[in-house]
Amino acid sequence: MKIDLTRGMKKIRIPGTLPVLLLCLAAAAVVILFFSNTPMETLYYFFPGVLSNSLYLGEMLNTIVLLSITGLGIVLAFNAGSFNLGGEGQVYTGAICAVLTARLLPEMPGIPGISVLLLSGIAGGAALAFISGVLKALWDVDDLISTFLLSAGVGKLIDYLITGPLRDSSSYLMTTAPLPEKFRLPSLLIPSPFNISFLLPLLLLPLFHYFLNHTRQGYELQITGRSSSFARHSGLNMRIYQTLPLTASGALHGLAGALVLTGTYFAGIQGLTSGLGWNGIAVAMIAGRKVPGLLPAALFFAWISQGSKIAVLHSDISLELGAIIQGVLFLLISSSVLRIKSRRRR
Repeated sequence: MKIDLTRGMKKIRIPGTLPVLLLCLAAAAVVILFFSNTPMETLYYFFPGVLSNSLYLGEMLNTIVLLSITGLGIVLAFNAGSFNLGGEGQVYTGAICAVLTARLLPEMPGIPGISVLLLSGIAGGAALAFISGVLKALWDVDDLISTFLLSAGVGKLIDYLITGPLRDSSSYLMTTAPLPEKFRLPSLLIPSPFNISFLLPLLLLPLFHYFLNHTRQGYELQITGRSSSFARHSGLNMRIYQTLPLTASGALHGLAGALVLTGTYFAGIQGLTSGLGWNGIAVAMIAGRKVPGLLPAALFFAWISQGSKIAVLHSDISLELGAIIQGVLFLLISSSVLRIKSRRRR
């Protein structure tokens, strides 16, 4: 007589990305063991070292906030069948719009002033992506190409503004004048830049998840992304769903740019985006293009990025080796083949 010991027990479901994450961590450990003369020390700084003080922890949390927002913009565009490759320029545009607003309206009081700066950043990023959306809706211009080219062009223009007319002549850096104290988001974890903006992803992610999955407009948006011909023959307004999601994606990137200005650097420094636009794409890919996966994906990305920087600072691995480890991990975690194999084994 056979006894089924599993009877009555609930089946434990392992997330499909968990084996891939473990593979990534193992790959990082192997690379460090091979190339570091002090591997245990390097491993410590690479993984738990992120939690060793408030500066490192706060920088990682701040990065999670920004990546969650740019990743959300990418996921929204993905769901509508668009590919926003211009996130980097939209983040930069959001930041410079906030800089210009602060210069034009210096008399604004603190909290309302910060709100206006964030709104100006949102408007700047949205306007840049709106152009690509209109080009796609009216003349079927490939949004992947147009967003990238617009971003590249605008980036050069903003570089010129920061190093030319808007440059702070009293600084040896390529930067605009610092923001007044009243327009700065105070740190919640001194001396890191982590601030109250952490509430935004907690608000925006559930909001967009609800919109995509529980509203008629969200359902139509996803239908447009999955099959544009089916959506067209179903009578959906294609121009709206080719323009507005891309515009909203740009708005989210612009918001991230304004947050970088008001919460991290407090001045329009040349190249302040630090790859936020590109990294948002990586986070969206790791999340499987799904909103619920964005926070864990941003946490993983931010932890690896921050851990790599700390390991370079405190151990014997070089900057190049740290970048290689990051690259290997991100290639593995974004691999669709590995994720599919992992799901099949469950």
